[in-house]
Amino acid sequence: MQPSQEKLIVEFMSLTECQDEQKALQYLQMSNNNLENAAQLYFDLEGYQPNLKSQSSFSSQQSQQQQYQNQNQQISQQDVKDVNTMIFNQNNPPPELIRQQSAPDVDLVEKYKKYQQNKRANDDGILKKTLKLGLNALKYIFKRGPNHGIDFQRYLQQQQIQTTINFQMGNFSDNLKNAYEEIKPLLVYIHNQESLLIFQKMISCQTLVQMLNKHYRIVGFLENPQVYEQLPLKPQPPTFLIFRLDLTEQNVLMDTINLTFETNYEDLAGKLKLLKGQFNKQLILEDQAKNQVDVQLQYLPNYNGQQYQRQQQQNERRQLDKQQRERELLIQQQQEAYRIAEQQVQEKRRKEQELMQNEQNKLFEQQQLSEQRLLQKATMLSNLPDEPQGEDGIEILFRFLNAKRTRRFNLNDKIQSIFDFVQSQEDDCFNDPNSNIDLIQNFPRLALKDKKELTISDVFTDSNMVQLIVEEYE
Repeated sequence: MQPSQEKLIVEFMSLTECQDEQKALQYLQMSNNNLENAAQLYFDLEGYQPNLKSQSSFSSQQSQQQQYQNQNQQISQQDVKDVNTMIFNQNNPPPELIRQQSAPDVDLVEKYKKYQQNKRANDDGILKKTLKLGLNALKYIFKRGPNHGIDFQRYLQQQQIQTTINFQMGNFSDNLKNAYEEIKPLLVYIHNQESLLIFQKMISCQTLVQMLNKHYRIVGFLENPQVYEQLPLKPQPPTFLIFRLDLTEQNVLMDTINLTFETNYEDLAGKLKLLKGQFNKQLILEDQAKNQVDVQLQYLPNYNGQQYQRQQQQNERRQLDKQQRERELLIQQQQEAYRIAEQQVQEKRRKEQELMQNEQNKLFEQQQLSEQRLLQKATMLSNLPDEPQGEDGIEILFRFLNAKRTRRFNLNDKIQSIFDFVQSQEDDCFNDPNSNIDLIQNFPRLALKDKKELTISDVFTDSNMVQLIVEEYE
C-alpha cells in the first residue's frame, strides 16, 4: 500500500470513526480516493452521523492524525502482535460470528447465491472453456461485429466538430463490460443529424464534460436500426441512456434523459453526479452481498478445498477472458487502422489520377485551340485582298501590345479585311491570341468593331495614312 493511500485511510477513519481499516479502504476505492465522497457514502450506508469531532476543521484533523501517529510509535511489540491478531480475526471470522452477522441485503444475497450456483452448474471446466474462448475469438476475427462507436467519431470528423468528451469505440455490449471493469456506469448518447445544435450546446458545457470524463464511460451512437438492435430500448434522440452491470452481470438501465434546446446542462451535470453516487452505493451493497456469499462458502462444513479450487479456476477464467478481450480489441484496432490507411492511399491515388487527367485535358484543349488558330490564321491570310502597289490605297500602322505592323489596303476593301490582317499575325504580338480585339483610332476617337461591313473609304474619307491601336478584350 502506498503512503498516500495509508494517509487517506487514516483521515477517513478519523473523520468517520470507522474502526475497520479494510472497510475504510473499500469506501475510498469506491469513491476514486475522494475523501469527501467516501465519507458521505459511509454515512449514507452505515446510518451514522458525524459528531462534533468529525465536523472540526482540517487543522484539527491534522493534529489528531499526528497524535495517532505518535501513539502508534509508542506501541510495544506485544501491542502490535495483539493488533495483528485482531485484524486477522476480523478478516477470518469463525462460522459462529458469520451466522451472527446480518446480511446487508437479503434479496441481493439470494440473487447472487443463485447466480453462482447456476454458474457452477453450467461450468464446462477450464480446458473446455478455454477451447470455447479460442473458437469465439476466431469467430470474432472473421465475423467482426459493428463498431458503432467509431461510426459516431467519424461523423464528428466529417462535421468538423471538436470535443474533449472521451467518446469510446466499439459496440454497446463491449463498452458495458469495459465500464463494469472500470467501476463506472456506461453513458450511451444517441444522436441524429437534426440534433446537431443541441449536441454543440452540450459539449460547450465544461462542467458537464469534466464530470462525464471523470465518472462515466461514454460512447456515442448514431440513430439507426442496427444500433437499436443492440439496445434494450429505442429512445427518441438526442438522449442519454445510463446503464450498469449488476452482480449477476445483467445490464440495468439506471436512467433515461431526453435532451432539448431548453436543457440546463449545469443542472444535468449535477443530476449525473448524483446518479454516480447512487451507482457507488449500489456497488457497495452488491460487494457486501458478494462477500457475504463468499464468506459463507468459505466456512461450509467439511471444507475439502473444492471451493478454493473453483475460485482459482474462476480467477483463471476471468484472466483469460480479460486477455482475450484485450487481444480482440488490439486486432480490431489494427484492422481498423489498416482499413483507414488503405482508404487514405486509395483517396490519394484517386486525387493524383484526377489531377493528371485534368492536366491532360487542359493540354489537349490548348492543343486544339492552337490548331484552330493556325487554321484560322491561314484562312484569313489566304482571303486577304492584295496589297495595292505604290502610293495607291491607304497605309495603316497597327500598334500591338508587343509589336508594330504596317500594310496598305484598297479604299474599297471592307473594314473586316483590316481585322482579318490583325488576327492573322503572330501570337507573340498579343497578350492572349484567342481574345477578341477592337481597332481604335485615338484622334479623332474612333472604334471599328461595329463598322466591319463598311468600306475603308466610308470610314477614312480624307486620309491616306492611319494609326490604329489593337485593343484586346474578353
